[in-house]
Amino acid sequence: MEQQEQRTSVRLVVVDPDLEAQCDRVEEHLLAPLAESVGGASGHALFADGLAVFTRVRELLTDAVAQGPKVWSPNGRWEHEGLRIVELPTGDTDLLYALLRELSGLLVAPPDLPDPSGVVATVRGTVLTPEKTAVGLVGALARVLSLVDLTPDADTATLFAAIEAGGGEDVRLSYAQDEAWQRLAHRLTMLLTESAPLHRFLY
Repeated sequence: MEQQEQRTSVRLVVVDPDLEAQCDRVEEHLLAPLAESVGGASGHALFADGLAVFTRVRELLTDAVAQGPKVWSPNGRWEHEGLRIVELPTGDTDLLYALLRELSGLLVAPPDLPDPSGVVATVRGTVLTPEKTAVGLVGALARVLSLVDLTPDADTATLFAAIEAGGGEDVRLSYAQDEAWQRLAHRLTMLLTESAPLHRFLY
């Protein structure tokens, strides 16, 4: 019953290999180790819940890509991979934001702060390696959330309307809509990699 009554929010999301790689990184090297190490520590069920919710969100994104519709460039030769309208429970994204705030707070906590439950030590010790710093992994979680819960603008509105108007059928964008896609691709690439979008987004 509780699941049926949960509020949802419809979002425009681009599910592509770059986002999937960030999700893999967050799940495998941050959330799974934390959930396992902290376990049932008092007051910190948030970590186990966060892993479960993150996994569920990933499944919803995967389902949305599989169900379609596909979105094509104006000439019909290029698919804008993973550009989908996705319905996500607001409670799930709210919990992931709460987890992000918790982890960020733990990372900036003074070293001499009392840590009776050992959670701070777990956060720093479980994920802190030369290749995978705690700060980098928490930053990856923030990136994923920024893409899953993308702030709407004129370009997202244009693309959302184009997909919605297709009524579930594949969509071929107009040239004006495709320009909105190119601007969105630039924005997403900056969020994911902080680098110029010189990859398959542009053709």
